[in-house]
Amino acid sequence: MKRVKTMAIGICCALAMTSVGACGSSSGGGTKTIEFMTMQASGTQQFKAIEKIAKKFEAKNKDITIKLDPGTSNNENDIKVRLAGHNPPDIWNTHGWSRDRYSKFLEPLQNRSWAKRMKPLGDDVFKTSDGKFYALPADIQVSGIMYNETALEKAGVDPKGITSWDEFDQACQKLKDAGITPIISSGKDTGLSANLTDYMLPGMYKDSDLKDLKNGKFDTKVYQQLAEKVASWTNNGFFNEDYVSATQDDISRLMASDKAAFFFYSNQNSELIRNYNHDVKLGMMPVPSLVGKPYFSTGEDTLTFGVSKTSKNKDAALKFIDFMAEPENMQGLVDVSLNDSALTGVNSALGQFQPTYDYWVKEQKTPMVPFFDRKYLPNGMFNTLGKSTDGIITKQLTPQAASDQVKSSFNSLYGQK
Repeated sequence: MKRVKTMAIGICCALAMTSVGACGSSSGGGTKTIEFMTMQASGTQQFKAIEKIAKKFEAKNKDITIKLDPGTSNNENDIKVRLAGHNPPDIWNTHGWSRDRYSKFLEPLQNRSWAKRMKPLGDDVFKTSDGKFYALPADIQVSGIMYNETALEKAGVDPKGITSWDEFDQACQKLKDAGITPIISSGKDTGLSANLTDYMLPGMYKDSDLKDLKNGKFDTKVYQQLAEKVASWTNNGFFNEDYVSATQDDISRLMASDKAAFFFYSNQNSELIRNYNHDVKLGMMPVPSLVGKPYFSTGEDTLTFGVSKTSKNKDAALKFIDFMAEPENMQGLVDVSLNDSALTGVNSALGQFQPTYDYWVKEQKTPMVPFFDRKYLPNGMFNTLGKSTDGIITKQLTPQAASDQVKSSFNSLYGQK
């Protein structure tokens, strides 16, 4: 799944974090200061939405200051260092890992007044087997294959008719014959090739294979099915020709110009595509499977926030979380997510993806599966997925070598659990 890449900025008073209130003393006179690690770059729509809520909260709670930490280029390491030093922020963005990585550091939230508004779709995403959850989610990421509707129409491809990998390959060939790039990705950012792999993996594993993974047994023959599929796309010229040098901006521009068709990435990236062509027509479709029906991957997104259970200002932090959970405030966050809302009383904000989402999810009842790396792979594997798949696309690795690389990483990281 995507990993948020953001940047740090200089802040007034030479602080490395942003106070929503005036620069100066933020804790004098009995004022409580809540440090909030947002993991969102200053200036982004996501950061602005959080900032707006914080300002509203401060206006109603004069004794509490919300100090917002903008994202950096290394968000995950930043929070790891803080946790290792027993100095976590009061609130932080759990970026997909509130339950499976951070639960032991976070205050349980299932008894908050808004908890009953959690949609059933979030049960498998956020909750433990006994119903506990540890963060307030604004949205739920539902991801599959993004497509350019105009490009598909030009090649005579109907996305609703793609239910198997053979049919997907046939569609790619039609697109290539029509002069359209079938699949886009970028060698400049292995997170994109990791996403492609992570989205495909659920359709490669039978239930018995998944049990083996949970028990620490990695079968290269199963993984190699995916590796060989990606290799076939490379050999058939289905990826963008400039894969090695292309940036995410480059491939987004290609998609925006109706010259590319499929992108294994989250809907949120459509905003970058629309920056180059506001009238581009995009949709989403489920990922084909070798072991069952097509599916969407779903999971916690990057607008999900937890409260440190060791916070010295826990009550104030929880008060702010409760304020964020109010429908009006949640709506502001969901509107910049391009995802479905996690709580009832808040409208989804899928934009132009809404019609295809409704068709596949509400009409066709397309299955939802958890993001594969979060559920079945040890922490740290996402990077390996990206590098190994990149090696296949650039023909530096054979499918067998890529599978062996992933197995080696799996065995090493599983042993560290």
